[in-house]
Amino acid sequence: MNAQRIWRCWIAIASVWVWAASSAASQQVETVNCFVALVNGRLITLMDVKIAESLRFFETDAKADARERRREILEKLIDQKVAIEFALERTPLEAAKVDEARNELLARLGREEARRRLAEFGLEGPDLLPYLEEKVLSETIIANRFGRSVSVSLKEIEVYYDEVYAPALKKLGAEVKPLVEVLNVLEAEIKKSKIEGPASLWIKNLRQQSEIEIRADCLNK
Repeated sequence: MNAQRIWRCWIAIASVWVWAASSAASQQVETVNCFVALVNGRLITLMDVKIAESLRFFETDAKADARERRREILEKLIDQKVAIEFALERTPLEAAKVDEARNELLARLGREEARRRLAEFGLEGPDLLPYLEEKVLSETIIANRFGRSVSVSLKEIEVYYDEVYAPALKKLGAEVKPLVEVLNVLEAEIKKSKIEGPASLWIKNLRQQSEIEIRADCLNK
């Protein structure tokens, strides 16, 4: 690791500890007492992992063991960061896509439930924005790189709506919007599933080129 990398790492670590110390005064805020990964000088904290877990940012296997479940979430957060670092200057973040992601999350969890889960970390609605932006930016990068050659038919969208989207929301007791209102969202989800294979290989290659330190022991806390 060169001198610039080391300096970035120490700045990032110091920032987290300063934030943690300032947060300790509030009983509602969960103290960040460790970081679980360092990705090219960018920190991922235990709190980041727990927020992604609580708000169901990612589809994960139903693991009873919390440590295994969080390790899976951590791997996805690492994937996001390496993708963003590779293409940050070439990929603009679209506010409309962030709004879509926010609305989808609120529809999936319900507004009151989402507010309650955020409150467990001492957070409010606006605090969710950086997490959504990173997720959306990573997905946009992958979609731009692999999605142009992938097409989705209206029939595929209809089947996905009937067999996947609507049943999932009904199970959660959330509102199921008409198909016409979620066409773009469903098309994006289907495209995402089609490009998962090549995208995974690309991310794997990027990870091999990155400097990644994982502190798995932190996931036990």
